[in-house]
Amino acid sequence: MLSTTCKYAVRAIIFIGLKGSEESRVNARIIAKELGIPMQFLSKILQVFVRKNLLKSFKGPTGGFYLARDAWEITLLDIVEIIDGPGVFETCLIGTGTCQGSTGKKERCPVHDRYSKVRKEVVDYFSSETVGGIIERMGHDENILLKL
Repeated sequence: MLSTTCKYAVRAIIFIGLKGSEESRVNARIIAKELGIPMQFLSKILQVFVRKNLLKSFKGPTGGFYLARDAWEITLLDIVEIIDGPGVFETCLIGTGTCQGSTGKKERCPVHDRYSKVRKEVVDYFSSETVGGIIERMGHDENILLKL
């Protein structure tokens, strides 16, 4: 459902939420090494989040990243929409375009009517699930994240 880039992004944001703060920023090399994400790829992902004001970054020997907002205010939907786009959950399950219902249409998506209910539940989940909630349920244990 999510792109590899988006999965990396979610893991990186959770890791930064676990380990980073304004006083103790997380270096991109450490994130890449710990999470097994290619460094160049991760750097590009993190810079997107800086431009979108989800992360703050500092350069230099004590440089790194930390969350620009409270972890409880950052939803999975925020992360997914930044990386995969705002219409990620509108794409047809079996096609490539925006999914259309069957009401009064000659050409209709054969899965839309049933899948639209599932899609709504997924969007509701991503809208309500926060980085803070995930970190809390992990028990602030980064080892859980590293095993993913």
